[in-house]
Amino acid sequence: MALLSLSTFLNSSSDSRQNPALEVESRPWTSPEHSFRAPQKGDARSPCPALNALANHGFINHSGKNISASSLISSLTSVYHLSTPLAATMTSVASLCCGDIFTGISLEGLAAHNKIEHDASLVHDNAAPGARYAPTDVNWKLVNDLVTRYSAGMGLEDLAEVRLRREGKLRSELDVIHEDLGHGEAALIWLIMRDNSTDRISTQTIKEWLGHERLPETYTPPSEEITVGTLTTVSSQVEKVMDTLKHTI
Repeated sequence: MALLSLSTFLNSSSDSRQNPALEVESRPWTSPEHSFRAPQKGDARSPCPALNALANHGFINHSGKNISASSLISSLTSVYHLSTPLAATMTSVASLCCGDIFTGISLEGLAAHNKIEHDASLVHDNAAPGARYAPTDVNWKLVNDLVTRYSAGMGLEDLAEVRLRREGKLRSELDVIHEDLGHGEAALIWLIMRDNSTDRISTQTIKEWLGHERLPETYTPPSEEITVGTLTTVSSQVEKVMDTLKHTI
């Protein structure tokens, strides 16, 4: 099943700047119920640190299997402060492309190569030639490279630069759909994890969230709801920065 582009499927959903029914918990993972537990043998994980962290903290099934749409939407809105339309749209795409109508979403299903997943991940290896599924284990060399290269933390332009460098090492270019998804992923990482006082993601957060796939000790959900419009706008900014940097890198 072909994916719609990020801008297409996001703009197909109505949205508002605020969701008055949404109550964002400030630090829910500090409770024993949601303390970090690393995945065990047989647990499923995806190439997406944000979803893996939700599983590792028990907001969705810790096994990473049989995840209902309602639990995923609820977790995305309460932990990461995504708007309900944005969370529902992303969940619907994941379900249609990589899920099962009867058993729900399994995180390992999201590793299906070139559906939602794509090469040039920030912290994961590319899929092997001909492989149906991409690696889900974090490549710590890539994480450490981010921490070393951006010792003052990562701003939006830095994320765009890394995307450009990673894509530049591919055997063949990403198609337009997966390029668009890459822009959106970089935008979402920044929107969720940036420090509002600096607009940068700290090196500690990079290691904790992208590396260990756990919610950082210092993390609190974004103060402003991340809407369809917000993500689309910031995703476009990532694309523009990448286009500019192509002439300098």
